[in-house]
Formats: sequence, structure tokens, C-alpha cells
Amino acid sequence: MSIITAPPKYLPSDQAAPLSTDPGISFTHRLPAASVHKTSAAEVLLTDAVRAGDGRFTVGAAWPRDRFLHHSGEGRSPDPLLLAETVRQTLILLSHRFHGVPQGHPFVLDRLDLELTGGAAPLRPGAPAHVTLDVTCTRTVTTPRRTGLVLEAAASVDGVLIGRAGIRWEVLHPAFYQVVRYREARPTTAGAPERPEAPLGPLRRLAPGEVGYPGDEHVLLARDSSGVRGGFWLDPDPYHPVLFDHPSDHVAGMVLLEAFRQAGRAMGAPLHPAGLSATFTAFAEPDLPVAITVTPGPDRTGRAGGPDRPRTAEVTAAQRGVVLATARLAYPTDRQETS
Repeated sequence: MSIITAPPKYLPSDQAAPLSTDPGISFTHRLPAASVHKTSAAEVLLTDAVRAGDGRFTVGAAWPRDRFLHHSGEGRSPDPLLLAETVRQTLILLSHRFHGVPQGHPFVLDRLDLELTGGAAPLRPGAPAHVTLDVTCTRTVTTPRRTGLVLEAAASVDGVLIGRAGIRWEVLHPAFYQVVRYREARPTTAGAPERPEAPLGPLRRLAPGEVGYPGDEHVLLARDSSGVRGGFWLDPDPYHPVLFDHPSDHVAGMVLLEAFRQAGRAMGAPLHPAGLSATFTAFAEPDLPVAITVTPGPDRTGRAGGPDRPRTAEVTAAQRGVVLATARLAYPTDRQETS
């Protein structure tokens, strides 16, 4: 979705920021919540950021848990969505601090790709993990109304690479965002699964165990009475302290990513993908039904969507016939599996 804008006078080059004379970064204190568009200080992951060269930065993050949404992990490997949230906060911080984007200018996520290395990550349960991100962040377009940026990051703990991520987004001038956000949508079924625009009958939220959680506070999916295999409806708690940390006029991308992960799990996949590639194409209205459709790939036996764990899954979110986002989830091999 090519939609971000800010007048060039607000966007000096990152070269205007001085190079750091100290290659080290601090993990002592978390950054202010507003700097990464959070309300709760407890949800801030970043601790420091310095400019290391033209378009290059070193960013620090403290992971007080190795799992997204507060559920306890076993320290064997990170949750890919925790890495996704870390790079999401990174793109916001770098946009404001080094690219001159003013507070109040909306951010629109276009694409996210990430993968975990599958190696032995030195994560210790009960102790914060000090994560270092080696980042390149450059502009792809600058116009009087929008600026596009792209970020690539390699994440490591104690010098051990744990994952890589790439993300594209745009920053919009607030007035232009209003035009883009509320222009009349043109429903299209191109690439959208054949699903009704509203649930059939009452919704039944999935049991926590179906989506890999011990309690129901994190469950985002429900089924209707259609009995469609791989067909779910988004059914989040709008007061969830993490996923709905701050007000928004649309369903956030991280909510959709978590729903995608849960949809894969509900079809027999591991809870934690080893990688994902997601594209965001339209805004999700918060007061209308969102259909989540998952198609599992071949399992260990080579059967598509078989009873064994799938190796991949294609997931789509749609609303009123409009595709909102799509993702391909890749699951770990036998020696990588951690859940």
C-alpha cells in the first residue's frame, strides 16, 4: 500500500545525525513509549539506537521474555512475532530520530519478511535477552505527501545470530492519510478465498489449546456454523493490553500476524513458524467481520493439508471481499522444532 507522506522539509537525510563515536549500545533503560508509538512503557522493547554509517544503525532491545503476548517460553528459540514487534518498533524509532518524521504522522506497513536461524540461541528464561540489531534503513521514495522506507535487520544475542527481518513501510502526512484511509473502497475478490462477508450463525471462539496458549485471553479466532476447514473469523478482545495498547482507526498489522500464526496452529502446525512473508494491502475496519482463511501446505508425508504437521501455510485476511493481508508461514524442520 503505497501511502506514506511527509513534506521534504521535515525529512532531513539520516546523514544529518552524527556518527556514534562509541560502537557500544546501552541495554539499561527502555526508550520512551511515545518514541515507538506505545502507551504502556512495559511494551517497549528498544533500549538504544546509534547511527553507524550512511543508512546503517545499531539498535538495542531487551526481551524480558522470549515469547510474544507474555506467555512463558522455554528459552530454546525466540518467537518470530517478538522479532517482528522489535523491528516494527525499530522502524518507528529510526523514522522519527534519524529521518525527521514528526510525531503524529501515520505509518502504513506494506510488507514484512523474517526468518529465524534455527541455531542454538543463548536465550535464558527469566532473564532479559540483550538483542543487538544491525540495521540498514534507507528511503525508497520521497514526495511532498509521502515517504517510503525500507529496513533490513540482523538480530543477534551475545554475538550469535538469531534471525533476520526486512520491512517496508510508508509515512504519510496526516491530511493525506485521511484521504487515503477513508476513500471509498472498491471490493475485489482477486485472490480472496470464497467466503461469506459475515459469519454463518453465532461464533464459537477456539479453545486456548487449539491455538497454543494455556488461557483464552490471547485467543483471536472463532468458528461459525459453516464447518469450513481452515475458515475462521477474527474475534479479538479489544481491551487486550498488548495487541490493543493504543487506539487505532483500523485493525493493526500485528493483530493480523498473530491471527495468522494461530490459524496455522489450529490446522496442526507448530505454534512458532521459522519464517514468514506477509503483505498488507488494505485497511481492516475494526467494526466489521474479518475472515481468516488458512491453506496448509504438504506435511511430512507429502500430503497437502494432511493430518501430520504442515511445512508451510498460506493465510489470507479478507473483509467484504477485499483482501487485507496475505502471508506465507514456513515451519521448522525436525531438528529445529521447539514447540
